[in-house]
Amino acid sequence: MQEEPFVWTKHWYPLAVVEDLNPQKPFATKLLGKDLVIWQDADKQWRCFEDICPHRLAPLSQGRIEPSDGSLQCSYHGWRFGGSGAAIAIPQAAHDSPQSERTSLASKRSCVATYPVQVQLGLVWVWPESGPHAFIESSAEQPALNQRVKEVAPEDVALTTNQNFVRDFPVAYDILFENISDQARHCHYTLTSFASMFLLWTVLSHLASQWANHFEVTNLNKDKGPGDAYTYDLEWSPDAIKPPINQKVKGVPPAYIEYFTPKEDGKFTALWFYVIPLDEHSTRVINHAVVVQPLPKLVKVLAAARPRWIDHLLLNEIFDGDMAYLAQASANSKRRDGFGNSWAQDYYLPARADGSVLGWRKWYHKQGGGGFWEASGREATPAPVLTREQLLDRYHQHTQNCPACSKALQQLRTGRKQLLGLAAALLLAAAAQLGRGAPPISVAAAAPVLGALASVWLSEKFAGWQAKFVYSDYDHTARD
Repeated sequence: MQEEPFVWTKHWYPLAVVEDLNPQKPFATKLLGKDLVIWQDADKQWRCFEDICPHRLAPLSQGRIEPSDGSLQCSYHGWRFGGSGAAIAIPQAAHDSPQSERTSLASKRSCVATYPVQVQLGLVWVWPESGPHAFIESSAEQPALNQRVKEVAPEDVALTTNQNFVRDFPVAYDILFENISDQARHCHYTLTSFASMFLLWTVLSHLASQWANHFEVTNLNKDKGPGDAYTYDLEWSPDAIKPPINQKVKGVPPAYIEYFTPKEDGKFTALWFYVIPLDEHSTRVINHAVVVQPLPKLVKVLAAARPRWIDHLLLNEIFDGDMAYLAQASANSKRRDGFGNSWAQDYYLPARADGSVLGWRKWYHKQGGGGFWEASGREATPAPVLTREQLLDRYHQHTQNCPACSKALQQLRTGRKQLLGLAAALLLAAAAQLGRGAPPISVAAAAPVLGALASVWLSEKFAGWQAKFVYSDYDHTARD
């Protein structure tokens, strides 16, 4: 059956995690190259506007939520907008006369373009078309959700991991979608071992085993349903030491990738990603996972007590391993025509493990029309040249918009200052003891010095942990 061309603007995209948003502050974002602002109105409804004030085209995301009525105020000239997008106050017109303001407010030109919004599974979803037709069309469509997780009882979820990790990457959408669809990436062997040891799941996964290179991709598109880009069965060992697990994998455009691992008695684990095209050269990833199966009580208690930022640091490490070369791979893939249409000639995909990439590329360049920008008839633009620090910039790509990580970073910064202050005070105390005639090797003089050295040592450890929230270089050549 001939599939209809994919229309990129007639689907739901998740753009934010609700718990990461501040209801008192507008959130600036992008989608398909369009500048948007997400905010919460007086009725506690999340709204999405085009991030342009109709007055003088200033960004509304630089405005504020007016406390008196919950409207969105443009900080440039004070215009205010309600949840429908209509202006509700124009101070300059009101200064002229009440009638002048009423006339200005009644004009459609004073309205902001609005986009349909819904909240599901803790995510804010946006439909990237505006106008009355968009609200009608979007109401008939559902976002791509993990239906099993949506239907499972909360008490049956034994463990959540990754905890709605969000990061914006300076890499083209098709390359990042392809990358996440491919579990045969060699760089993850060391990283998966690091994550497993860190979470105390195993202390042996760094050892070589017969499963270290075991990847079997079978049944490509056998279970493909309407709306799927690809499906396949994957047999592999996530920690490279235990016997392989069997996963059902599917990619559902425009954004959803799911890894489903069935267990006995209807139990399962599910890992999923949303890959969202912000603009031609940047992509947002949202990642979450759940375990629905019996686990030891101690494991559940420890997992529930861990802070969210621990999962995020591990995921930043994993993604940095990919980003270290993906930007160049993206540029290489588009060097001929700007859209990667020569992939069939440029890629050599001889192994069965390449099946996921093959399935994605066939869909993307056929039904997907080569992506939103090519399908829209736009000219390709070259990707910006980035420094290493810009490519692996954890702070601007993740930390600044993650409350858990930004709080942890601030605590580390404060703690480091306090430790250095303590070290200085202890050294002064030691000097005072020496000034009173205490022997240099006495407890009175040596103890403060030792305490100061310990404080400085710990402050340096804090500095190292602090860097993990900001920038950490990833050099594949220096890793086993």
